[in-house]
Amino acid sequence: MKKILLLLFLFNFEICNAQQWFPLQGGLSGNDAQNNKVSSMCADTINHVLYVGGYFNQCHTDTGIVGVNNLARWDGNNWSSISLYNDTVLIGVGYGKVITSMVFHNNEVYLTVSNDGGSIYGVFRFDVNTFQSERIGYFNNSLNSLCFYNDTLYLGGEFTQWRPFSTSSWQSGSGVLKWMGINNQWQQVGGGISVGGFSEVNALCVHHNKLYAAGIFENAGGTYCKNTACWNDTSWSAVGSGIGFSGDFGVILYTLESYHNKLYAGGDFYTSSSGFATGLAIWNDTSWSAAQINPVAVYDLKSIDDKLYLAANWAGVGTAGPWGFISIYNDTTWTVPYKGPRNEVFVIEKFDSSIYVGGKFLGFNDGTLCGYVARYDPTIIQDTTTIVEVKQKGSAINIYPNPSTNEIKISNLSLEENQIKIFNLLGQQVKILSMSNQQNHTINISDLPSGIYMLTVSNNKKISCKKFVKE
Repeated sequence: MKKILLLLFLFNFEICNAQQWFPLQGGLSGNDAQNNKVSSMCADTINHVLYVGGYFNQCHTDTGIVGVNNLARWDGNNWSSISLYNDTVLIGVGYGKVITSMVFHNNEVYLTVSNDGGSIYGVFRFDVNTFQSERIGYFNNSLNSLCFYNDTLYLGGEFTQWRPFSTSSWQSGSGVLKWMGINNQWQQVGGGISVGGFSEVNALCVHHNKLYAAGIFENAGGTYCKNTACWNDTSWSAVGSGIGFSGDFGVILYTLESYHNKLYAGGDFYTSSSGFATGLAIWNDTSWSAAQINPVAVYDLKSIDDKLYLAANWAGVGTAGPWGFISIYNDTTWTVPYKGPRNEVFVIEKFDSSIYVGGKFLGFNDGTLCGYVARYDPTIIQDTTTIVEVKQKGSAINIYPNPSTNEIKISNLSLEENQIKIFNLLGQQVKILSMSNQQNHTINISDLPSGIYMLTVSNNKKISCKKFVKE
């Protein structure tokens, strides 16, 4: 009975110390609870500031509430508003609209504003040192994505027309445009992207020195491209057979990301002409394939520190139990961070050494409130019950006896070189060793204090994790 109580105490202690998610002071809030959200972020790597955009009008600091207008700034410790100077269109705090995407480039933040006054949508830029800002284009429909390719700004959205701020003459341009810089002129890219009388480009991504676009469309520059297209700075081409069936517009792609020499596409879809059913697909430069997980919808993908972060909705999926709204992939294993956001995540960004996420969530699964934005610390070791092995090679490792006092034995090791690490509950590495050509190994743990530990075994095929108790 004493041993059982000790194990329960240690397990509860692990949960308390394995906290990975943190609020940003009181977070953000707004007057429209149904629509409030964070939908965009970008990190100013020069001044070490994170810009957060979406639909909200307050940020909650340690000293009180600060009014903002859908755009706020986080310096790692405090929120602040942004005052923009010499903007002949809008002056004051923020832009007052829904900020759908942002990108940082050469000391400037570029952002897209949708639901603008009079159904006019705009692209803005501002200098992060002087806050001098300007509108660099009007558009006639929603703006969804910004991306720099070959040092040129590309824009994706649902628009079919654009005009500079200085004139009232509309010009044609659909799906994807590039900014020419001079006189704030935009240029249609390779004949544009469309399907029937509309187009919807939700994501732009550079992969293998080419620009990829994804959304809802069937034509790019006169070539049949089903919801995905590739631009090589000269012309558009199809990405295999695409994702979805010809004439079926129920498939929506929201995000693209290049990771480990493959292109990942996420969205809201169940079937494709390639024959798989999943909300996440992988392009290997030859063909599309499924990703061995089956989310309902994927809203954002981000490659950070050799890992792929996925923001997805698992509602209604039979395997929803072990999954969260954020998942992490290391090319072999899907990991779900412990007690993450309890509602949808729309955007992921790295800032300093942490991962920041924003979306519709007001708190974490442990009940902590955070207000649409949160910080995740990947250096803190989590509870291994939420680790799911993918592409498993052989049997999983075993640890015995467990609990143990003096030594533990590991079985089912790979015959190649393995690196074994042991971490305590604070995420501190307490042992490391390497061996090869051994399927079984014994480790002396007599020098470790009593407690719960995480053991990881890694090689060039996979990472395996097991928890053990030192009595």
